[in-house]
Amino acid sequence: MGREFIDGYEEAKKIFQQARKVLDFDLEELCNHGPEEELKKTTNAQPALLTVNWIFTRILRDAGIEPTVVAGHSLGEYSAVLCAKVVDYPAALRLVRRRAQFMEEASGAVDGVMAAVIGLPREAVLSICRRIKGVEAVNFNSPSQVVIAGEKKAVEITSKRLEQEGAKKVIPLLVSGP
Repeated sequence: MGREFIDGYEEAKKIFQQARKVLDFDLEELCNHGPEEELKKTTNAQPALLTVNWIFTRILRDAGIEPTVVAGHSLGEYSAVLCAKVVDYPAALRLVRRRAQFMEEASGAVDGVMAAVIGLPREAVLSICRRIKGVEAVNFNSPSQVVIAGEKKAVEITSKRLEQEGAKKVIPLLVSGP
């Protein structure tokens, strides 16, 4: 995960060492060598994404590129706050780890999945979701991309219906819960 950009960047090793202290496991090893199923778990994926984003931020800063404005979406909000120097990396990592733990606990009660719907207007996605129990539109990424989540069977049924109604694609998202 991000290895091709990070290899040779000495500061990355220091950041991964900080992660090891905060998380009590070797995040660098997991990012670089897996196993992939372990990396996909939200309690590992979220700290990994924050860490790789932080390393990219540091690479850009070392190259003299400093952001004027930052923004993030969902988990990306934590990277934005870190980039804006509102919190330091260990604090952001602790927050993201706790966020991931809460999400894992919340999703453990349901056999849930998520899918990105591409090429169908928001209202069409909402209309179809309202008619099927166990699925909701949860993220509105753009006018033509909506993420749905819910019980596995309900998302599968909804995905087929969305494609029948003209969605260009419905892509299952590789996450460990809705």
